[in-house]
Amino acid sequence: MAAETTELAKNVITFLLTGIGSTVLFLMPGYLLGTTMGRGRQGPATSERAFIANVAVGSIVVHLMMLWWTTPLASDIVKHGPGGYVGQIAAWTVIVLVVVPVALGAGLSFLADVRHPAWLHRLLVRIGLSSVTTISEAWDWVFSRGFPAYVRVRLTEDRVVYGLYADRSFASSDLAHRDLYLQQQWTVEDEWFAEPYPGSRGVWLNGSSIVSIEFFDGRTGEEDPDDPA
Repeated sequence: MAAETTELAKNVITFLLTGIGSTVLFLMPGYLLGTTMGRGRQGPATSERAFIANVAVGSIVVHLMMLWWTTPLASDIVKHGPGGYVGQIAAWTVIVLVVVPVALGAGLSFLADVRHPAWLHRLLVRIGLSSVTTISEAWDWVFSRGFPAYVRVRLTEDRVVYGLYADRSFASSDLAHRDLYLQQQWTVEDEWFAEPYPGSRGVWLNGSSIVSIEFFDGRTGEEDPDDPA
């Protein structure tokens, strides 16, 4: 059994240090960090070279953060062989290659939305971590907030649509096919929200027809935008 465990550990280490395994070992942390940090955000398209550079930098950051664990573990494996460290090797692989970059990416994603205090927001903008610098258009920035709101959409030919944008609505982030789906369309009274259209299942709006979108907390300042009834 010990021999089998040692052989398994050797195979895992060999995989991680050669061929595709070395690529996974080096690039996976940066890829997961970047993907988690940028999830749900739209920004300018990056070239293949820039993408690889960002992944490499992210991986270097993660590996440098975890040197306190990697270095002594590698030293013990070299001195005593991998057989007695199978559990640690497995834990290191999962934590360093997956858990740490995902957690770090989620933390940086949260930090990117910080607006207060002002000095911290300015610092994040300056170093390029703020969502203000990573999202290329106001459309993407607004709809990435995920907040519920009543919206008044002004369209071409002087048409106006009133509706509810909430968790079952959708705003496309594709520049070539920009459109908006409101989960509920509302009737209007005195140029203000009156009530949902009976049986309304929403309304789809072509992005090329949209002139402006106004967002409101509710019909009155006291109403909950999550509850349109």
